[in-house]
Amino acid sequence: MRKIMKSNVAFGVITALLIVFIFFCMYQTVKGNEKTGTDEREMFFRAKEAQLLADTRAYLTEEGFYNSGVTLTRVVDGEGNREYTITIHHGRIDRMEEEEREDLRKDLSTLCFQEDHCTFQHDFLLIN
Repeated sequence: MRKIMKSNVAFGVITALLIVFIFFCMYQTVKGNEKTGTDEREMFFRAKEAQLLADTRAYLTEEGFYNSGVTLTRVVDGEGNREYTITIHHGRIDRMEEEEREDLRKDLSTLCFQEDHCTFQHDFLLIN
């Protein structure tokens, strides 16, 4: 009788360990899939950011602002909201009136990609 009880207890312990192991494997699989989704999303935004930089530089060159300094900075919060700042430097922009700079800022804003939870700001680095 004791032998049968020991056998049943051993079977129960082994079964419980196997169940825990299976749940652990399933958890790791789900966790791994979430990371892949995040990586794909990050690659998507990196491509959009690179295109935004290229379009901004091309537009500035077409408008006569050759060799402009253009940088893109992003801040991503915990909920995935993205705040972009495009900073532009060019000597000709330094000499423009504020109204002309505002017109240029509006023109540049049309180049920004449209995605939920993304905001854009254009700053001009002025050296007087």
